Amino acid sequence: MSRLAAMPDDHKRPQRYGVTRAQIARAQRLRREGDWLGACHACGIEVAIDPGIVAERADLADDLRHLVPDLLRWHALRLQRHPARTDWRLKWTAYGARAVTSLARYGEDALYLTGWPDRAPARFALRFGRPPDGHETTTLAGLRELWDDRQAGNLAARCGGGTSLPFFTADGRPGSGPASPVERVVRLFNDFRPDDAWRAAGVEPELTDRIRGWHDTLRPFDAPAAPQALAAARRTGADVVWAHAGEREYFWFDRLDTAAPRLSVVDSRWLRRHPAVELPLTELFWPADFVDLMAGRLGPRDLHPMVAAALFPALPGPEDCGPPPLPPPAPVRVACAEEWHVLEHRDGVLSAPHPPEYLEREAALLALRGPRPTGCAAALLFWRGVLARAPRELREVQELHRELLARVAAGEADTLEAMLDAGLDPHCRSAGSGTLLHLLPGLVPDEAALRLLPRLLAAGLDPDAEDRRGVTPRAAAGEPGANRALAAALRALPRPP
Repeated sequence: MSRLAAMPDDHKRPQRYGVTRAQIARAQRLRREGDWLGACHACGIEVAIDPGIVAERADLADDLRHLVPDLLRWHALRLQRHPARTDWRLKWTAYGARAVTSLARYGEDALYLTGWPDRAPARFALRFGRPPDGHETTTLAGLRELWDDRQAGNLAARCGGGTSLPFFTADGRPGSGPASPVERVVRLFNDFRPDDAWRAAGVEPELTDRIRGWHDTLRPFDAPAAPQALAAARRTGADVVWAHAGEREYFWFDRLDTAAPRLSVVDSRWLRRHPAVELPLTELFWPADFVDLMAGRLGPRDLHPMVAAALFPALPGPEDCGPPPLPPPAPVRVACAEEWHVLEHRDGVLSAPHPPEYLEREAALLALRGPRPTGCAAALLFWRGVLARAPRELREVQELHRELLARVAAGEADTLEAMLDAGLDPHCRSAGSGTLLHLLPGLVPDEAALRLLPRLLAAGLDPDAEDRRGVTPRAAAGEPGANRALAAALRALPRPP
């Protein structure tokens, strides 16, 4: 059973895509060689900062020197699903600002990260200046361990760790050393004793029954993370701090100079009458890595190497850690009519022991509202996006399809190339999401898309095929933030008569 069995579903969605072991190794090698801009490029981060400003600002230059692009990418992608962004009650705070993240403050200016449109969600731009008004909803100003190599080792402290991470030994094995306050809080929380959990975390709760009910629904943060919230509140140096708790409600921490600060929930009228320091929502949560480790969704060796080294100081060979690669497509046995057939990806085709006209006939029958296809036909039509959902018995095909499209959409060029080398049929298409050609603009780095374009065209993918919105790959490549060289290459292709 997960140690976080009582956590809400929205906290259980790990972002495991968008960065590969090869990409991390490439970025770290470039950074060691002194090519910091090359390391950023390898991670899909465009540095849009005037070199003249960097030369004038010693503090900014020092921070850029210690910024680790692959570590920033790892955390930035996971922050896209941060509860501060996904909580439906907080949508108003993130309106139009989903992809702006402040890293450090310099008076009124900031070093901040912006994202591209939905077509390229895994591509970023690093900027300096005053963030656009109304856009800054996520700040990492107090969380330098997520991008600064000087403080990367502080990640364990944010998880309540001392000599080892709660619920783990220092070498990454499940287990407990000396009793950890965090472990006690989690156990109380999972035993449905929320008030006792808050008090064990060092907070005196004054919550209404309705607020207590948030323990069983989506809420800004949990009692197990209260030590994290309390530490963040005390770091401000203020006597009273507040944080968003909903559309019109706010968490209110006071008595911070006592052994048991008080936590209550107030409304906007109270907040107007009692000014206090705002606490960034990002500082009220455990790091996503720790949550995923405790829930069993990630193992120590699945983490970014610097994250693994910070959380597990005795882990052997942390430099070899990283997101697990997608395994090559394996043959799948399918019950087709009264026989068992084997489907396998070979030489760019998902093969089945049927004549070529078989698939066309089944697709035509489906279009004429004929019987729902089964067996080989269902697998082939699902892979090509004709069927929205694969039958339950084709779960292996469905899982490979989902995982591949998710990783490619998150920019994993390495994964797509490796799968094509393994014989993958590139005609995969989810219902409405377009082809792999539609996803090329979001691949990282830029040159990977140019390498893959002729390969996908040779396989028969159509640059003028429309997705559900009527957008073609040619049009998708021309959207803001996309790869200009790729857009030019697609525009140069001959159009059908």
